[in-house]
Amino acid sequence: MSIDAPPRRPYDLTLADRDYPECVGPPRRTLLICSVPRSGSTLLGEALHFAGGLGCPLEYFHQGFQPDFAERWNAQTLTDYIRAVHRWRTDPTGVLSVKLFWSDVEALAAELEPTRFAALAGRRPDEVDAGTYREIAALLDPIFPRPRFVHLERKDRVRQAVSGLAATQTGLFRIVPMTETPPAKAVPEYDFGRIDSLIAYADHCHGHWRNFFDAIEADPIRLSYENLVADYEGGVRHVLNSIGSNSPIPPIRLQRQSGSDNEAFVLRYLREHRAATG
Repeated sequence: MSIDAPPRRPYDLTLADRDYPECVGPPRRTLLICSVPRSGSTLLGEALHFAGGLGCPLEYFHQGFQPDFAERWNAQTLTDYIRAVHRWRTDPTGVLSVKLFWSDVEALAAELEPTRFAALAGRRPDEVDAGTYREIAALLDPIFPRPRFVHLERKDRVRQAVSGLAATQTGLFRIVPMTETPPAKAVPEYDFGRIDSLIAYADHCHGHWRNFFDAIEADPIRLSYENLVADYEGGVRHVLNSIGSNSPIPPIRLQRQSGSDNEAFVLRYLREHRAATG
């Protein structure tokens, strides 16, 4: 059921006044938060940004953010856009921070080398060999120089899927009190099939991330959504210490969104899934 909603204000960290002074050349190093939606990546990204000196982790290469950035920076091609991200979103310390979903990796690879990677999207993790993951890493290296990976994972896939369902239906992907007007374009409606598919999709993406890290022999910083929420300061400190930062932990700006509707959907899904699987 649709309801009237006030106009949505842009996420404040995407605005032009959040761009950094112009950086000439590529970043000296990159921090990549590798995750899937509704896993706490915004919470962690804000913590790292406001800690200072670590850039501003956003989904620069995701379909939800890239078009607006490209228009503002007048980036007509992917090459232009990559240069603009480097130019305006690299911290003065030389760090570029990016939130990256596996679908973003697939899209980048396909656009950079369509002949080689056009068919990558949708392939299961067990259908991609280690050599292909290494080729993808080499392709991404000029975009994300000297990457340090953070693998952020939500263990409770059902609650993650329900959160994703609700966010998509309502348009409420984040609430930052005092900085944007929370819109609601619809009331959440239960959808067993959609929840089921979102659970499978999260497993699919994390399977790729694990295979990717193994193939390139990376040792990512590992953090779960559950640990981050239960011990925010401890979770953020773990990441900061791992990348050599002793910055103080900034306070949380985000308002938690999960409510009674989400929990009702979780319980209903678990009952129906149990009945369907015996």
